[in-house]
Amino acid sequence: MRYRLSLNAAHPIYQAHFQGNPITPGACIIQIVKELAQAQFSTSFFIRSIKNVKFLVAINPLENKEIDVHLTAKSEENGELSVSAVIKNDKTIFCKLNLVLEDTGRAKKPALQDRMEQNLLCVVIPTYNNAKTLNQVLNDVLKYTHSVIVVNDGATDDTSEILSNLAAQIEVVSYSKNRGKGHALKCGFNRAEELGYRAAITLDSDGQHATGDIEDFVRMTEKNPGALLVGQRIIEGLMPAGNSFANKFSNFWFAVQTGRRLQDTQNGFRLYPLSAMKGIRPFSSRYEAELEMLVRSAWKGIPIRPVPVHVYYPPENERISHFRPGKDFLRISLLNTLLTLLAILYGYPSMLCCKLFKKS
Repeated sequence: MRYRLSLNAAHPIYQAHFQGNPITPGACIIQIVKELAQAQFSTSFFIRSIKNVKFLVAINPLENKEIDVHLTAKSEENGELSVSAVIKNDKTIFCKLNLVLEDTGRAKKPALQDRMEQNLLCVVIPTYNNAKTLNQVLNDVLKYTHSVIVVNDGATDDTSEILSNLAAQIEVVSYSKNRGKGHALKCGFNRAEELGYRAAITLDSDGQHATGDIEDFVRMTEKNPGALLVGQRIIEGLMPAGNSFANKFSNFWFAVQTGRRLQDTQNGFRLYPLSAMKGIRPFSSRYEAELEMLVRSAWKGIPIRPVPVHVYYPPENERISHFRPGKDFLRISLLNTLLTLLAILYGYPSMLCCKLFKKS
């Protein structure tokens, strides 16, 4: 099926985002294809997935006032509709893409979604320059829940395009300058509370966390409402030496500062009880923020429980790390010095008061 469309260069989307040099954003192109499929089949569709996207030439509505959209659709046995689209004019192919659409009348919630909604629970994913793994991670998470907030921490790769393609299924918080994981978590938690969530599961976008473990966090929070849940890695094979040292270093200081012991204080796969953590947001902005929030939560008397989780370490040449050994280790050391001092002046007295209050 072939459609000829006229583009309106005066449309607000061009003026708002590309003043003086308007182009058609990828998200708009995907929406055009979806709406044409809906018109052809006289029904409303939900975008299940987007595959094989190739943007070859930007579509400029000042230069390309009309475009042709060639659609090929195939109904699958599971009720989904596979749509292939080629967008071109007489001389140029602008892009090609494949969509998998599902009739909204048939669309079902992921099996875990009802329990997530009952517990006012969402997933927060901070991401920075992990475009190679981000799309797969998000598609895997969406199998379990649609309550997903992604924080684009100033990524400079294809992250924005990936998030635009999934904009109908996720909530996105984005800013232009990289601020660090701690700042990204703070923004994600603030947005979660604005949307009415009382707890947030956090996981990384590098593909190391097994999304299937989300259900274990939900099960554990149902048994331990108000507890901060920390993933405890089930090591399949050897943990890389750098990770092992950092984890032992962090575990030691956590024990010094709280009097408690955890085996995996460096794991970013967690469930934060936002309603119990009122006022607790990291004042540190990068990797050290996760240890800081653990320590301050312990001082506040919030129960902390481990949850066994799986982990995947890719081959060394495929790993993507934004950890800066010199600068970040210095920041972590300074934070631990400060937290140790505060533990003496505030943390231990606060934990003692919490214990006495509970007994009374």
